[in-house]
Amino acid sequence: MIDYFLFLLAFAASAAAPGPEIAAIVGRVLAGGMRAAIALAAGIIAGKLLMLSAALLGLAGLFAMLGPWFGVLKFLGAAYLLYLGLKKWRDAGRILEASREAGLPGRAAELFLGLAMTLSNPLAIMFYLALLPGMIDVQKADLRVFGLLCGIITLTMTVIVLAYGSLAEAARRLFSSPGSKVAIDRAAAVIMMGAAGLIACR
Repeated sequence: MIDYFLFLLAFAASAAAPGPEIAAIVGRVLAGGMRAAIALAAGIIAGKLLMLSAALLGLAGLFAMLGPWFGVLKFLGAAYLLYLGLKKWRDAGRILEASREAGLPGRAAELFLGLAMTLSNPLAIMFYLALLPGMIDVQKADLRVFGLLCGIITLTMTVIVLAYGSLAEAARRLFSSPGSKVAIDRAAAVIMMGAAGLIACR
Protein backbone atom coordinates (compact mmCIF):
# COMPACT_ATOMS: atom_id res chain seq x y z
CA MET A 1 0.00 0.00 0.00
CA ILE A 2 2.99 2.29 0.42
CA ASP A 3 3.18 2.65 -3.37
CA TYR A 4 -0.39 3.94 -3.52
CA PHE A 5 0.30 6.35 -0.67
CA LEU A 6 3.32 7.71 -2.56
CA PHE A 7 1.17 8.06 -5.68
CA LEU A 8 -1.43 9.95 -3.64
CA LEU A 9 1.22 12.35 -2.29
CA ALA A 10 2.75 12.97 -5.72
CA PHE A 11 -0.64 13.46 -7.37
CA ALA A 12 -1.90 15.75 -4.59
CA ALA A 13 1.23 17.92 -4.76
CA SER A 14 0.84 18.28 -8.52
CA ALA A 15 -2.93 18.82 -8.57
CA ALA A 16 -2.99 21.32 -5.68
CA ALA A 17 -0.39 23.61 -7.26
CA PRO A 18 -2.15 26.77 -8.51
CA GLY A 19 -2.65 26.61 -12.27
CA PRO A 20 -5.36 27.09 -14.91
CA GLU A 21 -7.69 24.45 -13.43
CA ILE A 22 -7.49 25.84 -9.89
CA ALA A 23 -7.86 29.40 -11.21
CA ALA A 24 -10.97 28.38 -13.16
CA ILE A 25 -12.51 26.72 -10.08
CA VAL A 26 -11.80 29.75 -7.87
CA GLY A 27 -13.16 32.08 -10.53
CA ARG A 28 -16.40 30.13 -10.89
CA VAL A 29 -16.93 29.96 -7.10
CA LEU A 30 -16.31 33.69 -6.76
CA ALA A 31 -18.73 34.33 -9.61
CA GLY A 32 -21.61 32.09 -8.55
CA GLY A 33 -20.84 30.10 -5.41
CA MET A 34 -19.75 26.49 -4.86
CA ARG A 35 -22.66 25.02 -6.83
CA ALA A 36 -21.61 26.98 -9.92
CA ALA A 37 -18.29 25.09 -9.98
CA ILE A 38 -19.62 21.52 -9.61
CA ALA A 39 -19.87 20.70 -13.33
CA LEU A 40 -16.48 22.30 -14.03
CA ALA A 41 -14.86 20.27 -11.24
CA ALA A 42 -16.55 17.08 -12.52
CA GLY A 43 -15.12 17.73 -16.00
CA ILE A 44 -11.62 18.25 -14.59
CA ILE A 45 -11.82 15.02 -12.57
CA ALA A 46 -13.19 13.09 -15.57
CA GLY A 47 -10.32 14.39 -17.68
CA LYS A 48 -7.76 13.22 -15.12
CA LEU A 49 -9.36 9.77 -14.99
CA LEU A 50 -9.25 9.56 -18.80
CA MET A 51 -5.56 10.51 -18.72
CA LEU A 52 -4.90 7.79 -16.13
CA SER A 53 -6.76 5.25 -18.29
CA ALA A 54 -4.75 6.27 -21.34
CA ALA A 55 -1.45 5.92 -19.45
CA LEU A 56 -2.35 2.48 -18.08
CA LEU A 57 -3.42 1.30 -21.53
CA GLY A 58 -0.24 2.66 -23.12
CA LEU A 59 -2.05 5.14 -25.37
CA ALA A 60 0.61 7.86 -25.22
CA GLY A 61 1.31 7.29 -28.93
CA LEU A 62 -2.36 7.82 -29.75
CA PHE A 63 -2.39 11.05 -27.77
CA ALA A 64 0.65 12.23 -29.73
CA MET A 65 -1.00 11.28 -33.04
CA LEU A 66 -4.16 13.19 -32.13
CA GLY A 67 -2.16 16.20 -30.94
CA PRO A 68 -3.76 18.79 -33.27
CA TRP A 69 -7.24 17.86 -32.04
CA PHE A 70 -6.17 18.39 -28.45
CA GLY A 71 -4.90 21.80 -29.56
CA VAL A 72 -8.39 22.57 -30.86
CA LEU A 73 -9.85 21.46 -27.50
CA LYS A 74 -7.39 23.71 -25.70
CA PHE A 75 -8.35 26.83 -27.63
CA LEU A 76 -12.08 26.08 -27.43
CA GLY A 77 -11.77 25.76 -23.66
CA ALA A 78 -9.70 28.94 -23.41
CA ALA A 79 -12.17 30.84 -25.61
CA TYR A 80 -15.13 29.73 -23.49
CA LEU A 81 -13.37 30.71 -20.27
CA LEU A 82 -12.47 34.09 -21.77
CA TYR A 83 -16.11 34.57 -22.77
CA LEU A 84 -17.25 33.80 -19.21
CA GLY A 85 -14.70 36.25 -17.83
CA LEU A 86 -15.75 39.06 -20.16
CA LYS A 87 -19.43 38.36 -19.42
CA LYS A 88 -18.82 38.41 -15.67
CA TRP A 89 -16.91 41.71 -15.97
CA ARG A 90 -19.75 43.27 -17.95
CA ASP A 91 -22.43 42.07 -15.53
CA ALA A 92 -20.45 42.72 -12.33
CA GLY A 93 -22.76 43.37 -9.38
CA ARG A 94 -25.89 41.87 -10.93
CA ILE A 95 -27.50 38.98 -9.02
CA LEU A 96 -28.79 36.82 -11.83
CA GLU A 97 -25.78 34.96 -13.15
CA ALA A 98 -26.06 31.90 -10.93
CA SER A 99 -29.67 31.14 -11.86
CA ARG A 100 -29.07 31.92 -15.53
CA GLU A 101 -26.10 29.55 -15.75
CA ALA A 102 -27.66 26.71 -13.74
CA GLY A 103 -29.50 25.03 -16.63
CA LEU A 104 -28.46 21.88 -18.44
CA PRO A 105 -26.74 23.66 -21.38
CA GLY A 106 -24.65 25.70 -18.93
CA ARG A 107 -23.65 22.61 -16.94
CA ALA A 108 -22.76 20.72 -20.12
CA ALA A 109 -20.56 23.61 -21.27
CA GLU A 110 -18.84 23.71 -17.86
CA LEU A 111 -18.28 19.94 -17.97
CA PHE A 112 -16.76 20.27 -21.45
CA LEU A 113 -14.56 23.13 -20.25
CA GLY A 114 -13.20 21.00 -17.41
CA LEU A 115 -12.50 18.12 -19.79
CA ALA A 116 -10.88 20.42 -22.35
CA MET A 117 -8.61 22.04 -19.77
CA THR A 118 -7.33 18.68 -18.56
CA LEU A 119 -7.10 16.76 -21.84
CA SER A 120 -5.39 19.62 -23.66
CA ASN A 121 -2.51 19.73 -21.17
CA PRO A 122 0.42 17.97 -22.92
CA LEU A 123 2.22 17.42 -19.61
CA ALA A 124 -0.67 15.55 -17.95
CA ILE A 125 -0.20 12.24 -19.77
CA MET A 126 3.57 12.48 -19.25
CA PHE A 127 2.99 12.91 -15.51
CA TYR A 128 1.22 9.56 -15.34
CA LEU A 129 3.65 7.82 -17.69
CA ALA A 130 6.59 9.01 -15.61
CA LEU A 131 4.99 8.34 -12.22
CA LEU A 132 3.16 5.05 -12.61
CA PRO A 133 5.96 2.63 -13.64
CA GLY A 134 8.04 3.52 -10.59
CA MET A 135 5.17 2.91 -8.18
CA ILE A 136 2.75 0.45 -9.76
CA ASP A 137 3.40 -2.79 -11.64
CA VAL A 138 1.63 -1.59 -14.78
CA GLN A 139 1.95 -5.00 -16.44
CA LYS A 140 -0.14 -6.57 -13.68
CA ALA A 141 -2.57 -3.70 -13.26
CA ASP A 142 -6.09 -5.12 -13.12
CA LEU A 143 -9.52 -3.62 -12.44
CA ARG A 144 -8.81 -3.55 -8.69
CA VAL A 145 -5.64 -1.49 -9.21
CA PHE A 146 -7.40 0.75 -11.73
CA GLY A 147 -10.32 1.28 -9.36
CA LEU A 148 -7.99 2.12 -6.48
CA LEU A 149 -6.07 4.68 -8.55
CA CYS A 150 -9.33 6.21 -9.79
CA GLY A 151 -10.53 6.43 -6.20
CA ILE A 152 -7.32 8.15 -5.12
CA ILE A 153 -7.57 10.71 -7.94
CA THR A 154 -11.28 11.38 -7.39
CA LEU A 155 -10.98 11.74 -3.61
CA THR A 156 -7.85 13.90 -3.82
CA MET A 157 -9.35 16.22 -6.43
CA THR A 158 -12.58 16.50 -4.43
CA VAL A 159 -10.63 17.59 -1.33
CA ILE A 160 -8.57 20.09 -3.36
CA VAL A 161 -11.66 21.56 -5.06
CA LEU A 162 -13.48 21.83 -1.72
CA ALA A 163 -10.47 23.49 -0.08
CA TYR A 164 -9.97 26.14 -2.76
CA GLY A 165 -13.71 26.51 -3.26
CA SER A 166 -14.37 27.03 0.46
CA LEU A 167 -11.78 29.81 0.61
CA ALA A 168 -13.29 31.48 -2.46
CA GLU A 169 -16.82 31.06 -1.06
CA ALA A 170 -15.75 32.60 2.26
CA ALA A 171 -14.30 35.61 0.42
CA ARG A 172 -17.46 35.91 -1.66
CA ARG A 173 -19.70 35.96 1.43
CA LEU A 174 -17.41 38.28 3.38
CA PHE A 175 -17.72 40.94 0.71
CA SER A 176 -21.48 40.81 0.14
CA SER A 177 -22.32 44.53 -0.08
CA PRO A 178 -23.27 45.83 -3.57
CA GLY A 179 -19.95 47.64 -4.00
CA SER A 180 -17.99 44.63 -2.78
CA LYS A 181 -19.98 42.33 -5.10
CA VAL A 182 -18.83 44.39 -8.08
CA ALA A 183 -15.22 44.04 -6.90
CA ILE A 184 -15.60 40.28 -6.31
CA ASP A 185 -17.28 39.76 -9.69
CA ARG A 186 -14.50 41.66 -11.45
CA ALA A 187 -11.86 39.71 -9.53
CA ALA A 188 -13.58 36.51 -10.69
CA ALA A 189 -13.61 37.85 -14.25
CA VAL A 190 -9.89 38.63 -14.15
CA ILE A 191 -9.10 35.17 -12.72
CA MET A 192 -11.16 33.45 -15.45
CA MET A 193 -9.55 35.52 -18.21
CA GLY A 194 -6.12 34.84 -16.70
CA ALA A 195 -6.86 31.10 -16.64
CA ALA A 196 -7.90 31.32 -20.31
CA GLY A 197 -4.56 32.93 -21.11
CA LEU A 198 -2.63 30.25 -19.21
CA ILE A 199 -4.50 27.48 -21.02
CA ALA A 200 -3.90 29.05 -24.45
CA CYS A 201 -0.17 29.58 -23.77
CA ARG A 202 0.79 26.21 -22.30
